[in-house]
Amino acid sequence: MAAEATQVGATHASGARRRPFAVRNARLLLAYAILIVLLVVYHQKSPRFTEREARSIANQGMTLSIVGLGQTMVVLTGGIDLSVGPMVSLSNSTAATLGDKKNPNEGLALGIAAALLIGAAGGFVNGMLVAYGRLQPIIVTLATGYIYSGIALRVRPNPGGFIPFNYVDFFTGLYRDSLPRALFLLAALVILWFIFRKLRLSTRIFAIGSSQGAAYMSGVDVAKTKVAAYTLCGISAAIAGLFFTAQTASGDAIAGGVFTLNSIAAVVLGGAALSGGSGSFIGTIAGAYTLAIIPSVLFFFKVSPFYQSFYQGLILLASVSLGALGILRVRNRMERL
Repeated sequence: MAAEATQVGATHASGARRRPFAVRNARLLLAYAILIVLLVVYHQKSPRFTEREARSIANQGMTLSIVGLGQTMVVLTGGIDLSVGPMVSLSNSTAATLGDKKNPNEGLALGIAAALLIGAAGGFVNGMLVAYGRLQPIIVTLATGYIYSGIALRVRPNPGGFIPFNYVDFFTGLYRDSLPRALFLLAALVILWFIFRKLRLSTRIFAIGSSQGAAYMSGVDVAKTKVAAYTLCGISAAIAGLFFTAQTASGDAIAGGVFTLNSIAAVVLGGAALSGGSGSFIGTIAGAYTLAIIPSVLFFFKVSPFYQSFYQGLILLASVSLGALGILRVRNRMERL
């Protein structure tokens, strides 16, 4: 029985590899096609496109891309994390509050360490409740998101804090005539993603999202894998909060809320399936920058800000609909067997 299952799996994988690249990565290519179109329009409509505008674009989507990295891991397991936005706010507030004008380097190091520990702890709590408490991820992370928001408001009741100028300039590069610093960070994240894809943890995450029952029967520790995925998601949200701190040069306990739903939208736009088992951070990057650039493009077309969410929703709906067509084709083939 096991040999037959292995042979069937190998045959299926071989058949998937024989399909044309464009067919296997249709949604990923669609995401980048939309992004490229938006970048071309932005370049043409911008009154004066300079290196500063290029750095601004790179920074705009960077925070969402980092959040999307963790959200991608959770979505691959078939879950969802609604606490990432509040975690961005909490790490941002923590880093800004621990900043010290008298000892900027020491304060910054303490703030970064505290933010990363908080992110890991928050993600670990989410994973434990989902995996061992067997609670629905959307309910768990919604509840913990409120808790993290409350803690952030306690840490930083009012926007402010201290962030060293060197930290801001190092990550954003807005005050230098050079290549966007965010692109180097993005390249590092892409490298980490490819390294992650070589790990057993990655294989287990994909297996759980494809079929949790089959993964369990194959010897995968489903609970520990889910805890690891949510913990990594919390760390990613904390890192995103630290980059957001460099962007804003201050702390704000409510500023990160926008990244919650946008991170999910970026993952879906990038071709991931919310049912789990399918997706890639490479696609999430395209989704993140698409969502980040749309408001600027609409501004050049003199579209009212009130309609920005409308157009973002249309693009997301179109992407989800295309993915649903693929699912319907699979179902129809199964019905004919």
